[in-house]
Amino acid sequence: MPMTPNKKRILILSKNRELKDSIQAIIKTQVDMLLVDLKAEEKSVLPEIAKLSPDVILLDYEYQKKGIFELVDKIATEYQGSALVVVLPEGEMSNTDRIILSGARAFLIHPFKEENLLNTVRRVMELMTRNQLIPHAAADDSIERPKNTFTVFSPKGGAGTTTVAINLAIALHQQLKEDVLVIDGKHLFGHVGLCLNLRTGNSITDLLAHIGLMDSHMVRQVAVRHVSGIYVLPSPASISEAQGIRPDDVFKMLQTLQNVFPNIIIDGGSYLSEDTITYMDSSDRIILVLNPDLASIRDVHQFMDIAKSLSYPPEKTMLILNLTGRKADVKREEIEEILKMKIFGRIPADENLALSCLNEGVPIILKNPGHQISNSFREIAKGIVKVLQENQAEYSLKTKTASSEALIKSSKLG
Repeated sequence: MPMTPNKKRILILSKNRELKDSIQAIIKTQVDMLLVDLKAEEKSVLPEIAKLSPDVILLDYEYQKKGIFELVDKIATEYQGSALVVVLPEGEMSNTDRIILSGARAFLIHPFKEENLLNTVRRVMELMTRNQLIPHAAADDSIERPKNTFTVFSPKGGAGTTTVAINLAIALHQQLKEDVLVIDGKHLFGHVGLCLNLRTGNSITDLLAHIGLMDSHMVRQVAVRHVSGIYVLPSPASISEAQGIRPDDVFKMLQTLQNVFPNIIIDGGSYLSEDTITYMDSSDRIILVLNPDLASIRDVHQFMDIAKSLSYPPEKTMLILNLTGRKADVKREEIEEILKMKIFGRIPADENLALSCLNEGVPIILKNPGHQISNSFREIAKGIVKVLQENQAEYSLKTKTASSEALIKSSKLG
């Protein structure tokens, strides 16, 4: 019997015979996929998953009527080598956020087309393979060059990721005297262009449409230079364009952009999607924005659990406390105690200034350079510059050490 070592193992968890049969019929036609069967009773599912070690788990949202989110969290946490995809009925689309926040790699709306199922499965397999390269590289002592890429994200809407991303990019450009690119990673409802009053038809889709032909010349033509000196890659102009963006293409695009721009800031927004995770995977650090209130703290605490399931080291996350200085705020010390992390920087609140800057399309750091908010962005930028310098120093040391060891080894051989 021929061996099939390259086939990806697919496990279906569903009690819906019709759904299960339809998925099986599609998977069986694929030469690069192999169905594995779960023979245990429901109470023994988790140990059986450990035995089967599937590459992808397709979990029916209705597999467990109660506690489905807890089940998703448990599978995602305990079996990080398996990419979890949740199949949701159309009537449960409102729960897509909770599914992703619980640890699923992707979701699939049922009923679905064959191509949608296969594209989703292959997409998560690619993402898992890409992430698994990181520990292998460490084990092989290969050295990864710092990307100088930061994703600004908040699990709670309205935390101010766009404001932080834009003003921080300008502050970095002013201090580094280098090009800084801002990517509007909120492909749906992005506001970077609006906040900068950019009048352009260029967007991220102009690059993604030519992903195989991208070069520095094309990138420079599409990226828009703002009066502040930073470059901007706006979000798509239409919802249909945004919905067609694939994580694989985002990853390839970002690799090219990192070779063109020495520094990149991504506005990741507050919606945790496959595209957002792709941006995070490709970033040196995640700038996690939170407000000094209990809801924001709770959401950040949940995100930190997700970060662990994605194998992100603790130092990859930097906490920025935004909209501080109000009487009812939770104290900084209490936040650090709850989250078990130090606050990297704080930004005071001034709702009138923030609103006028939004309406005028002028960033705070340009409209009022002497304001305490502008000073806060400059202080945070100084901290990030220090991180960049430390990363570069560590990279140079590792490169020098590796070169010396290679020279010694070659001398011994010959």
